[in-house]
Amino acid sequence: MNKLFLGMVLAGLLCLGGLTACTSHNDDINGYYRYEKVIFHNIASSHLPTAENTPDYLITDTSLIILEKDGTYKQITAGFEKSEVDVEEFNALFQFDIGVPDISGYKQRYQYIVDRQYRLYVMDDKIWIAECPMDIMWGIYQLAKVEGD
Repeated sequence: MNKLFLGMVLAGLLCLGGLTACTSHNDDINGYYRYEKVIFHNIASSHLPTAENTPDYLITDTSLIILEKDGTYKQITAGFEKSEVDVEEFNALFQFDIGVPDISGYKQRYQYIVDRQYRLYVMDDKIWIAECPMDIMWGIYQLAKVEGD
């Protein structure tokens, strides 16, 4: 089954079931996303993210749904409280000073903390998903919105 179709079916079921308001965030980040590129990868990690091994993501008003390549999914309920990203606080999330992205050039820098492991970042017109367990940045991936398949 096509993953975009599966994601849209899941979103539709959530809306019909009353589990989400089905309206968009202020930044209109709701949608179906695919991995585009690595922004940051912790050098301590042995996992090398690629388009072939990185999940797709469905963002609704109340949840982040991670759609794995094998067809399984994980739904994380979240409030998506928007906050501005302070450059110094962002930089403090990195264990090493190697490969830390310079976000100072972005005019709009916002984050949505999904849970204790995931964060969404809006950097101007870019959407990033970050794995940040225990406030240690593990990986940041730029996502591309999928309009149709």
